[in-house]
Amino acid sequence: MNELAYYDFIMRITAAICGTLIIIAVLFFINRAKVAKQETLQKLVESGKEITPELLESLDLVMKKQPQSDFRRGMLLLVTGIVLTLTFMPVGGIAWIFGFLPIIIGLVYLAFSKLKAAKK
Repeated sequence: MNELAYYDFIMRITAAICGTLIIIAVLFFINRAKVAKQETLQKLVESGKEITPELLESLDLVMKKQPQSDFRRGMLLLVTGIVLTLTFMPVGGIAWIFGFLPIIIGLVYLAFSKLKAAKK
């Protein structure tokens, strides 16, 4: 039985390392794309060319605030929190509490989306 516990421990460590490496790789490539856009913009400024709003939009450097984005984020976080809570409940202990943070943040985003809709 001791050998099975050892393999279980190794499997969990391997899964954690693989998950972390995937997250690091995704963040690295997202950052690399942003740096490339910023370098392009810097070269345009150094060459003396005019920076127009259309150019910024084509480089995707303008933050577009869509009215539905708060609602989407809220629903995504709410569902993620519910799934985390229901996943960790059978484990026992207090691990299921990790689902409450996304649920609370999701509810806040949903409230903001409702307030924005009522404001218009």
